[in-house]
Amino acid sequence: MLKSISYTAVLSMLLITSCLTDETDTRTYEQEMIELDVLIQSIIAEGTVVDTTDLGVYYIIEEEGEGDFAQVGDTISIEYAGYLTDGNIFDISSDYYEDGIWEFVYGEQSLITGFDDALSLMRVNREAEFIIPSTLAYGAYGYGSIGSYQTSIFVIKMHDLKPVQDQ
Repeated sequence: MLKSISYTAVLSMLLITSCLTDETDTRTYEQEMIELDVLIQSIIAEGTVVDTTDLGVYYIIEEEGEGDFAQVGDTISIEYAGYLTDGNIFDISSDYYEDGIWEFVYGEQSLITGFDDALSLMRVNREAEFIIPSTLAYGAYGYGSIGSYQTSIFVIKMHDLKPVQDQ
């Protein structure tokens, strides 16, 4: 089962968001960056190691996993949950798949850039939390319940990986 995002981080974000957000104002990139910085700093202050991909996706490894990392063309099976920084879930694999596991060929799906980047760090039994700035997700326009300039958080666990050469 997927672990949830840090409650301390969510509480910190709720407090900060309530102080920084005026309901009548349109969110800005600058506002998101302030909130994102506070979120990352609060996670680090808890003693959690936060790393960053070359593209700028922050990540926390919950379970190391084993084997090779996912490569474009591999068939991968993942379980995931997507959260907003206030802790609300906006997407979860169990809503679409009876066992909650999505199997697909990596690189053949149209995914947000940050999620695609996150998958390149996955291997069998690895579970990780990925904090994706809006510039690598839903941007200035948002999508559905995701507002403009909204950081997304995905918790992903890879259950299986079938290398392209073995298929």
